[in-house]
Order: sequence, then C-alpha cells, then structure tokens
Amino acid sequence: MIGFNYITGEYNVGTCTFTLTDSKRTDTPGKGGPRRLSVRMYYPVTKESTAGAKKAPAYSERKEREVAKAFYSKKLPEELRYPEHYDVPMIKDARFPLIMFSHGYNSVVEANTLLCCDLASHGYIIASVGHANEAIENDYDNGEYDLFDKKKSKVMYDKNVITVGFAQLKVMNRKFTPEEALEKFDEFQNRYCSYLRKRTEVWADDMVFAADAVKERFKDNIDTECGIGVSGHSLGGDTAYYLCRYREGFSCGINIDGALFGDYDDTPMTKPFCQISCKDNLNFETRPFFNTTADTYHVLFDGATHLGFTDVKAFFPLRSFCGKISHATIHKHLAYSHYRFFDIYLKGVKKPFVREDKTGKAGVHYRKI
Repeated sequence: MIGFNYITGEYNVGTCTFTLTDSKRTDTPGKGGPRRLSVRMYYPVTKESTAGAKKAPAYSERKEREVAKAFYSKKLPEELRYPEHYDVPMIKDARFPLIMFSHGYNSVVEANTLLCCDLASHGYIIASVGHANEAIENDYDNGEYDLFDKKKSKVMYDKNVITVGFAQLKVMNRKFTPEEALEKFDEFQNRYCSYLRKRTEVWADDMVFAADAVKERFKDNIDTECGIGVSGHSLGGDTAYYLCRYREGFSCGINIDGALFGDYDDTPMTKPFCQISCKDNLNFETRPFFNTTADTYHVLFDGATHLGFTDVKAFFPLRSFCGKISHATIHKHLAYSHYRFFDIYLKGVKKPFVREDKTGKAGVHYRKI
C-alpha cells in the first residue's frame, strides 16, 4: 500500500504510451529485426482538463502478471492505480523542460512511476524508455510484446555466479577511500563484467534515439533551452552518467544507485551531476566524484536498499528486499533531489541544492562534492 501523497506539485499528471522503431540498429542479438523501444510519457496537465478523464493503471494486464511473477506475488495491489490520466492533451502554449528516464536492468518502464508523476506535477515532461528484451516486459503499439531474454543470464558475467558474487561482496563490504573504491570496482568489472560494460553504450544509443523522437513529437510543448535532463535507476542510472559525459544535448543528470559499468576514458565530466546511493552499493558508485569540472552532488540513504528506490517498495515492502526506510521518506527525498536539481540546471532557479534534515531521523545525507 502506498499510503502517502506523492503528487506535490501544482499540476495534475497526464500519460501516454507509444512505440519507437530504430531501423538503423538491429534488436537484441538473436531476436532479429530493427530495435524497438517502448516509451511512457508523464506530463503536466491542468486540473480542469482531467475532470472525468480515465485514470491510468500502472501496468497492462500482461505486464502486471509478469511483474507479479518476478516478485513471487499472485497479483499487484489495487493501490497501483495512479492519479495520471490517459491521453489528456498537454497544456496549450505551455513549454516544459524534458527529462529522459531509463529503468534498471530486468525492470520495467513504469518502475519509477511515483517519481515520474511527482516530477511532472512540478512542471516537467518525462519520457521513460523501455529497452527491448532487457526489461521484464515491454508492450508495443501493434499488440506485440517482448519479455526479458533469459539467455542473457548466461552471458551476464564472465565467471560463474558464485565466483562473481564473492568477488562483488569483497568490494562492497570493505572500507575504502572513494579513490580506492573506484580502482577496486574497475578491477571487478574488467575481470567479470565485459557484457554489462558494453550494454551502457547500447542503452545510451536507445536514449539518444528516443530523445530525438520525443523532441520532434512534442516540439510545441518541450523547452530545451537549457538542454535535456536525464535520470535512471541501476543500469539506467549508469546510462544517465554516460550520456552526460559523452553525448551532446544532455545537460545534467542523476544516477539512482547505479554501479558505474562502462568503458570510460580520460574525457572529463563537464555537466552537473547527482549521484544517489544506498550504503551497500557506495563502493560501486564513486566514479562521478572524480574527473569532473562541473557541480557534483551526492545523496546517501542510510538503511535503504537498491530496490527500495523503485515502486517495488509500494507492493513488496519487505525490509530485506527494500530496506528499513519508509517508502514515504524515500519518495520525499528522492523526488526532492530530482526537482530541486533539475530546477537549478534546467529552469535556472537560484536556490541551493543541499537539504538539511532538520529532524535528524531520516538518515538521508546531502553534500556537494
């Protein structure tokens, strides 16, 4: 059960979905055909325009079954019916900054719907992109769909899972300086993760293609004067960092607890960036703190876990899975980190990013690097 208000901005939220086809790239190896991307938009609408409009469920029936199966649940709860509305027109003659969002590996395009809805209510247009055959399930306009390609589990790592697991724990559970952690993580990914290292660039290509298509489709409503923002969870967050470091047009970004897989050279980061972490994964996430000439921030959540940063916590709230911090607290700080960061760098709002937790109980720490 969600149990808290997660729409904190002045607007209501509209949503629509569509499929993009990149004919210049093939789909996941072994599947054949051009690469397809599912896109879900979240955008600001007026309260008047949503009167009597149909509410949008989080997932299609098929996707709901697949997600429930992935988390050993029979059915997702009724609370997963969000205050977003199908195909309500965007506000005429109003322009808003664009934020691209990338889900985690073997997740879904709607995995952070609560966050995307809250951002839209604060005056942002968000395009969440589903990566073909690397999500739990993707729906397409023609009624077709794809599921996560289980063959990928066999090529995910260069050694057996037990060997990789022990090597991962050796990096995660040791106390290192940020410099030492980056060195140890690179040793780990270079030895065991050649496949994941290469996926970052593929996902970045997905996001560039989707961003170009979204800008054209919604050109009357998107303001790109300050560039495009990008965020994502897990491998999607890693992709956000890669895009900001190497691709034009993406002007600032946020990584939500993503290990920084990828092949990185000496090219410095020149764009503002925010790294969000839980303590368990911190040693895999120190790359943004180095080789940068831009504003860089870090938000650290005590007691959170990797999946606790997604909507999974709304319907599968086990502490061992999602951490001991309440869903309301995580959402409050996760949403604040996003709209305050993007307010500064996409809207030019002259306010400091760093937030002080006056109660001292939330266990969320903000700092500028």
